[in-house]
Amino acid sequence: MNQRNILAYFRSVEDAQKAASELQQYNSIETQVDRIAFYPGDQLNDQVNPITSRFDSLTDLTLGSLVNDNAEVLAAADVSASGMADGNRTAIPPNILLTIVMNEDQAPQVENIIKKYNGMT
Repeated sequence: MNQRNILAYFRSVEDAQKAASELQQYNSIETQVDRIAFYPGDQLNDQVNPITSRFDSLTDLTLGSLVNDNAEVLAAADVSASGMADGNRTAIPPNILLTIVMNEDQAPQVENIIKKYNGMT
Protein backbone atom coordinates (compact mmCIF):
# COMPACT_ATOMS: atom_id res chain seq x y z
CA MET A 1 0.00 0.00 0.00
CA ASN A 2 1.33 3.45 -0.90
CA GLN A 3 2.01 5.90 1.90
CA ARG A 4 1.38 9.63 1.78
CA ASN A 5 2.56 12.50 3.95
CA ILE A 6 0.53 15.59 4.80
CA LEU A 7 1.88 18.69 6.52
CA ALA A 8 -0.95 20.61 8.17
CA TYR A 9 -0.47 24.04 9.72
CA PHE A 10 -2.46 25.33 12.69
CA ARG A 11 -2.62 28.57 14.67
CA SER A 12 -3.11 26.83 18.03
CA VAL A 13 -1.55 23.79 19.66
CA GLU A 14 -4.96 22.77 21.01
CA ASP A 15 -6.49 22.49 17.52
CA ALA A 16 -3.52 20.50 16.23
CA GLN A 17 -3.67 18.13 19.20
CA LYS A 18 -7.42 17.64 18.79
CA ALA A 19 -6.90 16.77 15.13
CA ALA A 20 -4.05 14.39 16.02
CA SER A 21 -6.19 12.71 18.68
CA GLU A 22 -9.02 12.16 16.24
CA LEU A 23 -6.60 10.79 13.66
CA GLN A 24 -5.36 8.23 16.20
CA GLN A 25 -8.58 6.27 15.66
CA TYR A 26 -7.01 5.03 12.43
CA ASN A 27 -4.37 2.46 13.34
CA SER A 28 -2.24 3.04 10.25
CA ILE A 29 -1.82 6.81 10.76
CA GLU A 30 1.22 8.32 12.48
CA THR A 31 1.09 11.92 13.72
CA GLN A 32 3.45 14.41 15.31
CA VAL A 33 2.75 17.95 16.53
CA ASP A 34 5.61 20.48 16.53
CA ARG A 35 6.02 24.21 16.98
CA ILE A 36 7.89 25.79 14.10
CA ALA A 37 9.52 29.21 13.93
CA PHE A 38 9.84 31.84 11.28
CA TYR A 39 13.36 32.68 12.45
CA PRO A 40 16.09 30.36 13.75
CA GLY A 41 16.85 30.28 17.45
CA ASP A 42 15.15 29.53 20.73
CA GLN A 43 11.48 30.38 20.77
CA LEU A 44 10.82 32.14 24.04
CA ASN A 45 13.06 34.30 26.13
CA ASP A 46 11.71 34.37 29.67
CA GLN A 47 14.74 36.27 30.96
CA VAL A 48 13.83 39.59 29.30
CA ASN A 49 13.43 42.46 31.74
CA PRO A 50 13.06 45.93 30.17
CA ILE A 51 13.23 47.66 33.56
CA THR A 52 16.76 46.40 34.27
CA SER A 53 17.78 46.66 30.58
CA ARG A 54 18.21 42.92 30.44
CA PHE A 55 17.59 42.35 26.74
CA ASP A 56 19.79 42.11 23.70
CA SER A 57 17.63 43.49 20.92
CA LEU A 58 14.25 44.75 19.80
CA THR A 59 13.20 41.20 18.97
CA ASP A 60 13.64 40.20 22.61
CA LEU A 61 11.22 42.91 23.70
CA THR A 62 8.56 42.71 21.01
CA LEU A 63 8.66 39.11 19.82
CA GLY A 64 9.82 37.58 23.10
CA SER A 65 12.26 35.40 21.24
CA LEU A 66 15.94 34.65 21.18
CA VAL A 67 16.89 34.50 17.53
CA ASN A 68 20.49 33.95 16.61
CA ASP A 69 22.64 37.00 15.83
CA ASN A 70 22.44 36.54 12.07
CA ALA A 71 18.66 36.64 12.06
CA GLU A 72 18.12 39.52 14.51
CA VAL A 73 18.17 42.18 11.80
CA LEU A 74 15.63 40.28 9.73
CA ALA A 75 13.40 39.63 12.74
CA ALA A 76 13.55 43.29 13.83
CA ALA A 77 12.25 44.28 10.39
CA ASP A 78 9.18 42.10 10.88
CA VAL A 79 5.86 43.93 11.21
CA SER A 80 5.22 42.19 14.54
CA ALA A 81 8.47 43.54 16.01
CA SER A 82 7.62 47.18 15.40
CA GLY A 83 4.80 47.27 17.92
CA MET A 84 2.63 48.83 15.22
CA ALA A 85 0.88 45.64 14.10
CA ASP A 86 -2.90 45.90 14.10
CA GLY A 87 -3.49 42.56 15.81
CA ASN A 88 -4.76 40.93 12.63
CA ARG A 89 -4.19 37.20 13.26
CA THR A 90 -4.26 36.42 9.55
CA ALA A 91 -1.01 38.37 9.14
CA ILE A 92 0.75 36.00 11.55
CA PRO A 93 1.76 32.75 9.88
CA PRO A 94 0.56 29.55 11.55
CA ASN A 95 3.37 28.14 13.66
CA ILE A 96 2.06 24.72 14.68
CA LEU A 97 2.87 21.84 12.33
CA LEU A 98 0.98 18.54 12.35
CA THR A 99 2.88 15.92 10.35
CA ILE A 100 0.77 12.98 9.22
CA VAL A 101 1.95 9.74 7.62
CA MET A 102 -0.86 7.53 6.34
CA ASN A 103 -2.00 5.17 3.64
CA GLU A 104 -2.90 7.05 0.49
CA ASP A 105 -6.52 5.88 0.50
CA GLN A 106 -7.07 7.62 3.87
CA ALA A 107 -6.26 11.10 2.50
CA PRO A 108 -9.86 12.34 2.08
CA GLN A 109 -10.81 11.50 5.69
CA VAL A 110 -7.59 13.03 7.01
CA GLU A 111 -8.09 16.25 5.04
CA ASN A 112 -11.64 16.56 6.39
CA ILE A 113 -10.38 16.20 9.97
CA ILE A 114 -7.71 18.86 9.35
CA LYS A 115 -10.34 21.29 8.04
CA LYS A 116 -12.65 20.47 10.96
CA TYR A 117 -10.00 21.82 13.37
CA ASN A 118 -9.11 24.92 11.29
CA GLY A 119 -5.93 23.43 9.83
CA MET A 120 -4.40 24.34 6.48
CA THR A 121 -2.53 22.07 4.10
